Amino acid sequence: MPSRLSRRRFMAASAALAAPYVTKASAAADDAAIGQMLLLGFSGSGSDADGAQNLARHIAAGRAGGACFLGHNTRTQQGIESLTRLFAAAARQARPLIAVDQEGGSVQRLGAKNGYTPVPPAQAVAARNSPDGARAIYAGMARELKAAGFNLNLAPVVDLGFEPRNPIVAKWGRAFGKDGATVARYGAAFVAGHRSVGVLTALKHFPGHGSTLVDSHEKPVDLTPTWRADELEPYRQMARAGAIDIVMSGHLAHAKLTGGEPATLSRTAIEGVLRRDIGFQGVAMTDDLDMAAIRSAYPLTEAVIRAIAAGNDLLLLSNSRTPDPNLPVAVIGAVKDAVASGRLPAGRIEMAAQRIAQLKGNG
Repeated sequence: MPSRLSRRRFMAASAALAAPYVTKASAAADDAAIGQMLLLGFSGSGSDADGAQNLARHIAAGRAGGACFLGHNTRTQQGIESLTRLFAAAARQARPLIAVDQEGGSVQRLGAKNGYTPVPPAQAVAARNSPDGARAIYAGMARELKAAGFNLNLAPVVDLGFEPRNPIVAKWGRAFGKDGATVARYGAAFVAGHRSVGVLTALKHFPGHGSTLVDSHEKPVDLTPTWRADELEPYRQMARAGAIDIVMSGHLAHAKLTGGEPATLSRTAIEGVLRRDIGFQGVAMTDDLDMAAIRSAYPLTEAVIRAIAAGNDLLLLSNSRTPDPNLPVAVIGAVKDAVASGRLPAGRIEMAAQRIAQLKGNG
């Protein structure tokens, strides 16, 4: 399906939308740096959809760093690939991140239903294959993703599957194993398979979603009674091996690891555990800040500011509960106000911009 929004119209529309918010060169640079931190969802399953056209305009204007596809965006192969072409063509400078959840099993947006090759869940892949065999499977997955226009897979899951009653990981076979060393080996195979064809990946859900009996999509999660130290082992081993592109933090609280806050909003978790203790210095991103675990406790712009202060570089906003066509404008404005007031140091935005630029250069 061809896009109805030409490049000339992109430029005109983007300039008109941006004009009220950009008053000088430095402001434009600030807007662009913050915009690159936003990975946004959208409504629609084809390039003609108003929600998709709106996000493309934001990407063109530098107010969004990329697009995240959810289930409602992935109905047909023709629609999916028209959308990825639309978003890729919208960017004027830095290429956009075009992301999708493609783990295999129950979490794969591209599968038999829309014309792609289904992949077994992680648990089955690890049970039936060596790490080298898994790498080949995931290289095949990545080739299909790249051909469809995606450059970022929001996977693999590196949670441990030791709690059989877990409703979000073990229930669906999303874990490669029950111990950190096994999960690290197969997680590294997943990443290597994707890197072999130039697709980025994001490890999730830091610091570990495998022990809880609660789904963070539905309400806040406290890991304190159930979490175990082995859940950090995949991050430690893969960080030492240079086998991480992005780490996605979960909306998971722990009295010590996160200071009682969700990890996505916790400087103790991101700057302390992930960066200082584990040693990972690449891009840290949030899980969707529109999920109930966050939405029930914080206004969205407040969650964004807290997530940036915690050390996150990339913010996932599905914009799905009540889609707001001007969400990037509101978020950029709130972040700039937080910098102006001293609540956020300007250096935090600059560091995020550097990490994202390096990531996009490597992918």
